[in-house]
Amino acid sequence: MKKLHWFFLATMFLLPLQACALSGDAIEGKVLEEGTNKPIPEAIVIARWQGTAFSFVESPSVCVHVLTTTADAQGKYRFPAWHKESPLKGVRDVRSIITAHKPGYETHSPPGYARTEAFKRNVRYLKPFTGGREERLKVIRTASVSCGSAGQSQKNILPLYRVLYEEARALAVTKEDKAIVNNFLYKIDLIELPYNEAEKRNVERSDALRRE
Repeated sequence: MKKLHWFFLATMFLLPLQACALSGDAIEGKVLEEGTNKPIPEAIVIARWQGTAFSFVESPSVCVHVLTTTADAQGKYRFPAWHKESPLKGVRDVRSIITAHKPGYETHSPPGYARTEAFKRNVRYLKPFTGGREERLKVIRTASVSCGSAGQSQKNILPLYRVLYEEARALAVTKEDKAIVNNFLYKIDLIELPYNEAEKRNVERSDALRRE
C-alpha cells in the first residue's frame, strides 16, 4: 500500500511537467466601418488565444498564441488553424480574442455587442477618429497588445507594433510623448534582439530623452 501511495503522489507531481498540446481553429471575419458598414482594407487584425493555466493555488488567464493579418479590399481577414506544444502546464478553455487597428480609426464596441450575431461572425467595427493629438496617443497606447506566453508566435505582433510606433513617432512632441515612442521601440527590440541588447538600447534611449 505504501508503494502504491507513493506512486500516486509521484504521478500527481510529474503530470504538470509534461508539455501541453494547444490548438486553435481557423477564423474568418470582416473589418467594417461603424455606421456605414463599408469595408476597411489594410486594417491590421490581431487574434490572441487565451486560456486558463492550471495551478494548485490559482488559475490565471494566459495568452498562449498570437497571430496578425491584414484585411483585404473587402475588409475580409482569415487566420489559419494552428497546433503546437507549449511548456505551459494544464492550460484549458482556450478562446480567441479578435481586435483590429488602422491609422485614422478607433475601435467601436457598442453596449451588448459581444452578444450580437455580427460579433459571433467575427465582424469588428472601427470608426473614424475625430479627436486631437493627445487623444490619439491614448488610442495608440490602448491598441498595443501583448501575449507573454505565446512563445515564438510573439513575433507575429511585430506588424502591429511597427504601425503603432510610426503613428506615435509622427505625433510625439513632449517628453512624455517620446517616452511612448521609446516604449514601442523597446517592445520591438525585445522580440527581435537578445534580451540584454534590447535592455541596453532601451536604457540608452531613456537616458538621451532625460537629457533633452
